[in-house]
Amino acid sequence: MEHNNYDIAVLLATYNGGKYIWEQLESLFQQSCKQFHLYVRDDGSSDDTMKIVEEFRQKYPEKITILEDSQKHRGAAKSFMYLLENVDSEYFMFCDQDDIWLPEKIEKTFARMKEAEGTAPVLVATDLRVVDEQLSPIKESFNEDLKIDVFRKHPELICVRHVVTGCTMMFNHAAKLAALPMSLRATMHDEWVALCVHFKGGVISILDDATILYRQHTSNTLGAEQARKGFFARAIARTGQKQFFQVAKLLHKDFGLSYLKFLMYKILYSWF
Repeated sequence: MEHNNYDIAVLLATYNGGKYIWEQLESLFQQSCKQFHLYVRDDGSSDDTMKIVEEFRQKYPEKITILEDSQKHRGAAKSFMYLLENVDSEYFMFCDQDDIWLPEKIEKTFARMKEAEGTAPVLVATDLRVVDEQLSPIKESFNEDLKIDVFRKHPELICVRHVVTGCTMMFNHAAKLAALPMSLRATMHDEWVALCVHFKGGVISILDDATILYRQHTSNTLGAEQARKGFFARAIARTGQKQFFQVAKLLHKDFGLSYLKFLMYKILYSWF
């Protein structure tokens, strides 16, 4: 277990990200808030990803730890959860390898965290700007599509709409404990953490400020368009009625959500 002496652990899962990771790391070390430590797990890259990470580690030796793992090709979700399981810290942030963090991302998110925090699990997320591979704007506010104001009034809709994006999240140690271990039925790390915070009596607070440039490109593991729906909603859309009942059963088994409530949330969701 790696113990973080800083306030915030930034968890970076990498895989063949050499094309963009230098820009992401550079943006990370230009943050106005310096109270973080970066933890990296690579999933078996065959390009120069880890060479670039090592260059930054030589430059910031006290700020970067590379976690070795004998198992390769875990996939994005399990890579992030491996990092979460093996790092001890007060606060955590997921970091994608191909985005760019705006200079006040950590500072603004941490300020909201301190406002919202008590002893319960707390998750803070922010808006993001969607850009193309050359960083040209595609969409100034991703949250507009997610109808965040509706979620603030009806937080239970998180069951069927993905309202937080992992690369914008910060969550506290209580949220980590709530999210571990990850269910074998979960497909994405960020959605799983958010659902656990919600169902275990925590707080999800969303800033309207965009704090990252989210790079949209053909090789995204999870694109911005797909992120509009949670993994439960995506599964229902893909496989229809049979999957609908399977998903309802999973929500009931993992979180105690009744079948009737799930149906009610689906009806509410269809109106937004």
